Amino acid sequence: MLFCVKTPINKLYVFGMALLLAVTLAGCGGGGSTATTPTDPPVTPPTPQEECESAGGRWNADMTCTSAADLEAERMAMVAAATKAAGTKAMAIAAEAGETGTNDGGLGGSTFDADGNVNGVVGTYSMAISHDGTSAKVTITDTANPAGADPPKPQFTQAMDLGGGTTMHVRAMAPDDDGNVEEEVVVVTTDIDPPVPTPFAKVDGQALNASRMLGGAATDDNPADSLDLSVNALDATTSADKVILDRVMSPAFVGSGSSTNLSFDGAAETTYDPDEAYTTPGTFNGAMGRYTCVGVSGSACTVAIGEMGNITAMSDNWIFTPDPGAMSDVPSSDFLNYGFWLKKTTAADGVVTYNEVETFAGSSVAASGATTSVLGQATYTGGATGVYVKNVYNPDRTLDMATSGHFTADVSLLATFGQAPVSDTDSTGTIAPNLLNTISGTIDNFTLSGGEANMWSVAVQGPIDSGAGTASGTAKGGDGDGSFSATFHGSVAAVDGVVPQPGSVVGEFNAGFTDGFVAGAFGARKMME
Repeated sequence: MLFCVKTPINKLYVFGMALLLAVTLAGCGGGGSTATTPTDPPVTPPTPQEECESAGGRWNADMTCTSAADLEAERMAMVAAATKAAGTKAMAIAAEAGETGTNDGGLGGSTFDADGNVNGVVGTYSMAISHDGTSAKVTITDTANPAGADPPKPQFTQAMDLGGGTTMHVRAMAPDDDGNVEEEVVVVTTDIDPPVPTPFAKVDGQALNASRMLGGAATDDNPADSLDLSVNALDATTSADKVILDRVMSPAFVGSGSSTNLSFDGAAETTYDPDEAYTTPGTFNGAMGRYTCVGVSGSACTVAIGEMGNITAMSDNWIFTPDPGAMSDVPSSDFLNYGFWLKKTTAADGVVTYNEVETFAGSSVAASGATTSVLGQATYTGGATGVYVKNVYNPDRTLDMATSGHFTADVSLLATFGQAPVSDTDSTGTIAPNLLNTISGTIDNFTLSGGEANMWSVAVQGPIDSGAGTASGTAKGGDGDGSFSATFHGSVAAVDGVVPQPGSVVGEFNAGFTDGFVAGAFGARKMME
């Protein structure tokens, strides 16, 4: 501790005291440096966005804040709208569940009888399925709303590839006078395989039957190395000819944007001379090779090009010689398809109403027909696609909210046909009589488009009508009895005395759960033994 005092002054003492005073004054606040205390940096007030978001609100692009309370109100409004829309879909599912036989609509909602006409309603929708080498290609057309119409009319376009062979296709009409927009949605699953590269001459319709060296004729001395396109002129107005013409492609066969007739001179000699014949490179059904005009005496070979650039006609005397090792891609001819079509209306105020739901299933292979000669059991596995409504209930079982969308699921079925004899001398078999001509199984592992968790599983059970090769029965999901129907596909004609089991089964189903409803279609293939 420092003490500041006054002392009698003398000269020596003054000097000493002066020195002491300099030190003392520093401690007493006089002279010397002054100690400082650090201060906090100035506080920056929060921005409006920070204030908004810290309070649970949403900062908008127009620099305004939607409060937490308003966000909750928006959420509740969206939940109410989704629940209301789901209610209309539930009614559409119930209507579809009540349709049977010829009253059951399919793609486009039309109903059919054996003549394709029921109560004056004719089906105008069709679906073509192919494979472009990377994924399935589904084309949906409506002959009552053709493409190329003037003025243009809305067409179905693929809106989404959902994976696993499932695609979504949408068509929206122009708003009506009240601002309502009618929209159609098709979700379809197919198991079509990619085309298979096949040696040119092994493809149906491409067997080599001509010799380029002999002007279109083959002999033992000059075996066939070329395809004689036709001994007669080809015309695309004939369906069989169109198949051939659609496979023809060459840089020489190009029109000018309107109908064009091209002429190519044949050999100048009276007998065919391959060195003088007109030859051009090209492809036939994707296989590389060359086209040759094998006419003689200068006779012309002609090609007609349509306005769309397609070949509409070719004269005779054309042959195609494939390059060594040339291959053609052979498209799959055995594939299933199943899914749903729906129609919905979005009002001017955004309210959505589902007007109709229809499920459908089919195969590129003909239906089996009667299965009376089919024996034993067969397991079929595959998938299902359809629409759903998922409910959430309050403790008193009143509806709290509902969601809806589309689903995919797995299918496993066991079909039991006729009794399989134990041996040639013992025809009693080992199958219980009550199981003969029945089908049963499950549809489960539902994946919902909204991501909702579920424990759904549907048990199907019913008899097989062996006279028709069809089946029907109950589809139980835990809340009442839904229904299913199915058709077997694939030949059941005996081969070397053995009757094969159908290769596939497709059908439709509907079911109720304690917390929702579904309507869908399925396709399944026979498992290898």
